[in-house]
Amino acid sequence: MHIEHQKKNPIIHPSAWVDSNAVIRGEVIVEEEVYISSGAVIIAEGAPIHIKRGTIIMKNVVLKSSGGKTISYPLLIEEHTLIGPYAYLIGCTIERKCFLAAGAKVYNKAYIGEQSIIGINGVVHIDTNLKAKTIVPTLHMAFGDPAKIYPPDDTGKIAKETESLNFLDTLFQVKDKSKDLKYVDALEQYRHMLFEHKSDDITGNLSSKSIDKW
Repeated sequence: MHIEHQKKNPIIHPSAWVDSNAVIRGEVIVEEEVYISSGAVIIAEGAPIHIKRGTIIMKNVVLKSSGGKTISYPLLIEEHTLIGPYAYLIGCTIERKCFLAAGAKVYNKAYIGEQSIIGINGVVHIDTNLKAKTIVPTLHMAFGDPAKIYPPDDTGKIAKETESLNFLDTLFQVKDKSKDLKYVDALEQYRHMLFEHKSDDITGNLSSKSIDKW
């Protein structure tokens, strides 16, 4: 399904293949020979998404960008990358020839260097920088710049790293408020962004035979 958001439409190269029940919304560019499988949801919310040549997006993947008045987190996926089923990516950069296995998650401001591998249900947290050819094993979590990678049973260090992320400050820029006000302000910002979809316009279906002009 092809949906206009904030007066911006997806641009799909004629050689790309998009399953008929994938959803592509807003300022999304899909380059040559990209494959987007069934159930994929690709939503540009206030910042662009760019999927480069030869990339494969598997079933039920969620790809998002996000942005507002003072923030912008575009999503860039470079050439010849594979995003496995049920992966979730938002506002990050994935360099060329990466492999993200099923259920991988990569969050805002993260950077994945080329030829890196994120294992099944691996997590790369906000503002994390993985150098080229890094492997995040199955169920492991990566934090920081340079990245530190923790196994799932290292709960103490994971808790400390998670607390140090300052999630609301980083993503919603609410640094000068109390903890309760930060949460309320962040929630209101997010609600405002989501409600902008009320004016979205469904303009057609996307498939290998029905695509937008390049």
